[in-house]
Amino acid sequence: MPVPTGYTIASAQYSARRGDIHANLDSHLRMTEAAAAAGVDFLVFPELSLTGYEMDLADALQTTAHDAAFAPLQALAAQHDMRVMVGMPLKAVSGKPYIGSIIFGGASPVTYNKVHVHESEAPYFQGDDKVGLIEHKGARIGLAICADLNHASHAAKAADCGAEIYAASALISTNGYAREAKMLEGYAREHGMAVMLANYATQSGDYIPPGGSAIWDESGHQVAIMDDTEVALVMATKTAENGWVGKVQAFSS
Repeated sequence: MPVPTGYTIASAQYSARRGDIHANLDSHLRMTEAAAAAGVDFLVFPELSLTGYEMDLADALQTTAHDAAFAPLQALAAQHDMRVMVGMPLKAVSGKPYIGSIIFGGASPVTYNKVHVHESEAPYFQGDDKVGLIEHKGARIGLAICADLNHASHAAKAADCGAEIYAASALISTNGYAREAKMLEGYAREHGMAVMLANYATQSGDYIPPGGSAIWDESGHQVAIMDDTEVALVMATKTAENGWVGKVQAFSS
């Protein structure tokens, strides 16, 4: 079943403050409000967006999807019948935390945990083995976090589970961007699903990104990109006449 006409997706190109969850939540709320005003249905932020990509802080900052601090974001997303995917270190039943995503806006938040953990992340995080897939307003969205993108089997599994949109929450550096963007374009074309990339606007941890948050349609055509390091919403709407139609909204706080 195709993505419903009128469904709007957005990648948040975003800048985090190191370890400052409250300040970062405030930025998420402002960007989510702007997305809601633009008619966005599904919004994805970069990897570990609520803390920044600060691996050394993961143990101290890890929490759960039901942390009371997240209540305003859950309420805002639910108010607009949106789904908002954010990044946070999440507690595991045992051992190290996960590099997690929380998807706000439904009756209760749901989570997806990164499957493929980088060697540099392994001292701080563990990987999970569950497929991330949500359904919203008739759209089926596969969920991915950064290094998941380097494994073609991950996108293939999402497609096999019925994903029509593949949403990638990431921190991609300038050195790796061209290669990984090409991979995402290829996944879109191979599996016939729209692909979203949410990347950081500015340095987080040791990594300097080029921006480049983008959306590709089911043929691998890039319909929207913020080809700069501004904070922005990169959006696309599914239309009956022209397929996915994209636009970019620079965001000023």
